Amino acid sequence: MGKGIFFTSASMLLAILITATLRHHHHHPTNSPPTHYPSNASKLLSSNGFNLMANFLHISPELLHSTPQTIFAIPDAAFTNLSIPPYMIKHLLAYHISPTKLTTQDLLNKPLKTCLPTLIHHQTLSITKIANYPNWAKCNKKQVLEINNMLITHPDLFLQQSITIHGVAGSFAWYDHRQERITSPYCKPDRVELGFIKNKEEWGRVIKFLSSYGFMSFAIGLNSVTDGIVKEYPDLDSVTIFTPPNVALMAMSSSPLLDKFMRFHMVVQRHSFKQLAGLPPGASLSTQVRGKHVDITENSRVSQVMSINEVVITAPDLFVSKNFVVHGIARALNMDELSSMSR
Repeated sequence: MGKGIFFTSASMLLAILITATLRHHHHHPTNSPPTHYPSNASKLLSSNGFNLMANFLHISPELLHSTPQTIFAIPDAAFTNLSIPPYMIKHLLAYHISPTKLTTQDLLNKPLKTCLPTLIHHQTLSITKIANYPNWAKCNKKQVLEINNMLITHPDLFLQQSITIHGVAGSFAWYDHRQERITSPYCKPDRVELGFIKNKEEWGRVIKFLSSYGFMSFAIGLNSVTDGIVKEYPDLDSVTIFTPPNVALMAMSSSPLLDKFMRFHMVVQRHSFKQLAGLPPGASLSTQVRGKHVDITENSRVSQVMSINEVVITAPDLFVSKNFVVHGIARALNMDELSSMSR
């Protein structure tokens, strides 16, 4: 059967879960879910037949530190049929979380076979069936919306702040006993142009805008990393850029540090200033530096002051398009962490 013990009943899964929870609290008493993750989300999951999902998310808070997020909850019955070893559960959960806010309407508005990013690098979900009925949530017809050929049974189960939760009929992936790894379908969009990231013309418009409005050095830096981003993120559909005043990038020219600097100032997904204002202080946004995020450190609706990593947004919505938003910030984000990183 490979590594570990496989589970075929809910009671055995719960026993392992309780043990893991106790060990987790014993060794990491302060490692609780992030403050932006609403406590009533767990109660809602449990009351709708997603007890195991709620508990697994509780003991794996590191999965919840990026916002916004869409969680596709696996029902308890489906978990018991997976026969998955406990050390692979976190990986499975990460595949069911997308670092984007996707309401049911958002999903219905996307083309069939659109690829959706997950917390696992280079592994995406696919919209495999759409039946867009008027007032679809109240219609009697089933199989309205499917992800990875799995019906969304509880659409918009939870909608609050930057968290969206949908209940699904089963797991999007399965465990391969022979290879001892989680296997998932490959997402292949119908059209290459579904990922705007492949459209170099739009990147060019952003670069031209930055160079024309006094951000010449940042524009040059962005131009130097565009090819790498296009290659690495083929399914990326929108970006937010935080651009500082002209900074001395020449010292970083043609070095890995320049690439990291530019990517650290780019957030996956489009966030207008109004959308950022709707996020609570402490919310995290995933950057294009793998495994790194920036945090909202100040968000005052009274003074309309917002800070990212303690750097004030001084020129919100400098450039806004369907796929890009550019915000001007007071200075470059701190590079201390990045200088010792390797991609």
